[in-house]
Amino acid sequence: MDNYIGKHLLVDCYGCRPSSIDSSPDLLAAMIDAAEKIGMTLKENFCHESEDEVIIAAYGDKSHICVHAYPQLCYAAVDIYSFDADLKPTRTMVMLRNYFHPEKIRATSVKRGNINPDMKPNIHSKSTTMHKFKNTGHQMSAAGKKVASYIVHRNEKRGGLGPE
Repeated sequence: MDNYIGKHLLVDCYGCRPSSIDSSPDLLAAMIDAAEKIGMTLKENFCHESEDEVIIAAYGDKSHICVHAYPQLCYAAVDIYSFDADLKPTRTMVMLRNYFHPEKIRATSVKRGNINPDMKPNIHSKSTTMHKFKNTGHQMSAAGKKVASYIVHRNEKRGGLGPE
């Protein structure tokens, strides 16, 4: 039986309206609205703006909401975490769509904090077929570069003469 307490929602917003993600006061207001929507009480917030990035983070009891916005890319990454079983981060999705007006959203929900006493760490790892395929392609590419380098070097030594 799983005894997960925490929830972590990771949201990628692509094709956002730049005007909706270029101002830290506006993003902070949107985060406060999102927090209220799910019943999260925020205690403290942090804002940082640079030439190409706006970061807003707000913290509450056992929870946080963070937005990394890149207006030039029309992209925003939203991170909502709660270690409270009663809070439902996915309820913010409609608000995020209405605020950022993204062309596409990709959301990933992760369960956090399995408090099962029988839980054992997974120490086994295995390479997937796709990983092995990518490694083989890399090795073939490296070998091809070595062969090409050898041919160029050999031709330079011969003074650019034709075939042997």
